[in-house]
Amino acid sequence: MWKILSILIIAITSTQVSAQSCDALWLTADYDIKHSTQAGNEQHTKMTVWRKPEHVAHQYAQTQITEMWQFVRQGMLKPTRYFDEHKRAIEYQPNELVHGKRETDWSYRNQLVSNQLIDSMNKVDERDSGCMKVVTYKKTLNGNELVLEWLPAYKLPLRFQRKDNQGNSIVWQQQSLTKDSDKVAAFFERRDNYKATDYADIGDDHTDPFLTNMVTQGFIEQGASGFYDTKGRAIKSEHTH
Repeated sequence: MWKILSILIIAITSTQVSAQSCDALWLTADYDIKHSTQAGNEQHTKMTVWRKPEHVAHQYAQTQITEMWQFVRQGMLKPTRYFDEHKRAIEYQPNELVHGKRETDWSYRNQLVSNQLIDSMNKVDERDSGCMKVVTYKKTLNGNELVLEWLPAYKLPLRFQRKDNQGNSIVWQQQSLTKDSDKVAAFFERRDNYKATDYADIGDDHTDPFLTNMVTQGFIEQGASGFYDTKGRAIKSEHTH
């Protein structure tokens, strides 16, 4: 009897550990972004994805800017832009135009690749299993060859490549993926303590040197994150314009 109970306890514990290890809600993922030209020039940038329930942030260490989106409800996102060097934040209302566009696709920001794009791609390979299962998809979109190595357990790319017909390419390569909820909570808590300004109020305050400087340099108006094609259009689906 005790032997049977011991086996059951071990089985239940193993299942719980497996479920926790595949948890896609609390995680951090580091990416190296390599821009290559046909002439052989390369440029690398870094980006980190921070994720907690109903919140996702894209941190760019080189510009010290973090963009965060909160899921309000289906089709409605609340963006916030953090200027980490200055410990300041610009808040937008849910579904407010940001950088000239209104974002409503949670999957695109939360996963870096939208469900719409994945559903339109052709599955060509599958390897490994469990949390580290990798599914490879391919597609040609607007003259660009797209190759996605997808981690379905974490809903994130392991690798994403876009190559145009001139030999120029962008490759997002995941460098690490960790699950430390305390570290993730601390990351969001630090930014919650920044001094925040509503985007609609920026033009009313001409005495704030930070706002004046950021607007002048274009940092508040320009976007930086996401997968884009050579014309700066978000790579979401073949119907994206």
